[in-house]
Amino acid sequence: MPDTARILPFRARPVAAAYSREEAAAKAAAYIATPANQRTLASLDEVLADGDVLMALIARLWEIINTSPASVADEASQVHKWVTSREPRHFFFDERDYFLGESALLAGASLRLLGKREETERWLDRSDAAFRHTVAPAAHLARVSYTRLALRYDQHRHEELVELTPSVSLTFKKLGMVIDYAKCEFLQAMSLKQLGRLDESATLLEGLATGRHADAGLTGMVLVNLGDLRADQGQLDKATLAYAQASPLLQQAKRYAALADLKMMLGGMLQRTGQLTAAIEALRESVKDHLDLGMETRAAYVRLVVAGALLEAQRPREAEWEILAAMPTLDEQKMATEAAGALALLRASVQQRKTDPKALLRLRECLQGNN
Repeated sequence: MPDTARILPFRARPVAAAYSREEAAAKAAAYIATPANQRTLASLDEVLADGDVLMALIARLWEIINTSPASVADEASQVHKWVTSREPRHFFFDERDYFLGESALLAGASLRLLGKREETERWLDRSDAAFRHTVAPAAHLARVSYTRLALRYDQHRHEELVELTPSVSLTFKKLGMVIDYAKCEFLQAMSLKQLGRLDESATLLEGLATGRHADAGLTGMVLVNLGDLRADQGQLDKATLAYAQASPLLQQAKRYAALADLKMMLGGMLQRTGQLTAAIEALRESVKDHLDLGMETRAAYVRLVVAGALLEAQRPREAEWEILAAMPTLDEQKMATEAAGALALLRASVQQRKTDPKALLRLRECLQGNN
C-alpha cells in the first residue's frame, strides 16, 4: 500500500448557484412548457448552464416519461447534445459525465416505451459509457442494467432475464434503492409469467402488491398483471378485483400507458367470457390511448387483439381493417424469423380477403413479449 493517497482536484462551479430548489424547479418547468421553436440559444444556455436547474429539468422529465415518452425522448436527446458540446471545465467535478449519462438513460428509457429498440440500445450504450466516469457509478450503472433487462423483456428473451435479474436486484437491495429493487422483482415476475411459471409469478406479484415500496404506479402495474394472470387461470372474480384496485392507483400516478394496458387486459377478459361487443370497445380504447401516447408498436399489437375479437364476432371486414392498420408499424420492426413468417402468412390471407385466424394467433403469440 502506498504511504500517500491521491487527492482528486475538485473544480468549483464557474458561477455560483443563483437559484433555490423551488426556483430551479420553476425554471425547469417553464423551459419544458416553452415550445422548442420558441426557445432561443440564450434561453437554452441560461437553463442548461446552471447545474441546479439542469438537475431539476432531468427530474421533471423522469416524472413525465410515462405520460409523454415522445417529448421526453426529444428533450433528453437535446440535453445530451448540449452537454456534449460543453467542455468539462464548465461543470463541477464529474457533473458533465453524470448529465451525459442521465440524459442518455432518459432518452433510452423513453424510446423503449415507444418501441424503438435499436435506438434504445444505442442510448443505453452512451449512458453506460458516461456513468463509468463518475465517482460512484454503481447505482447509475444498475439503473442502466435494469433498462437493458426491460428491453430483453420486450424482445421476449425471458430465460435470459430470469437468469440475469437477480444480480441487478441484489445491487439495488445492497444500495437501499427500494423502488428500483421492487421494479426488478416485478420484471422477474413478468418473465416468469411469460414462461408459464404462473405460481412463482403470482407469489412475486402478490408480495409486491402488499409491499412497502410506496410507489402507487408500480403497485397499480402489479395489480394489472396480477389480474391478467388470474384471468388466465380462470379466476375471474379475483381478476376483476385486481383491475378495480389498479385503476385509481394508475390514475393517481398518471401511468397512462399502464391504464391503456389495463383496458387491453380487460378487453381480453371480456372476450373470454363471450362479451364480444364490450371487449371490442375496451380494446379499441386501448389502441387509441397507446396511439395518443405515441406508442405505435404497442398499438399495433393491440390492433391484432382487436382483430381476433372481431373475427370471433363474425365481423371479418373490420378485422381486416385493423390488421392493415397495424401492418406498417409491424413492418418497421426487426422480427425473429418465426414472427416474420407469421406476419407474411397473415398479410397473404388478408390480401385474399380470407383472414386466417391461425396466422393471426401465431403472430400474436410471437409478439407476446411486447404485451
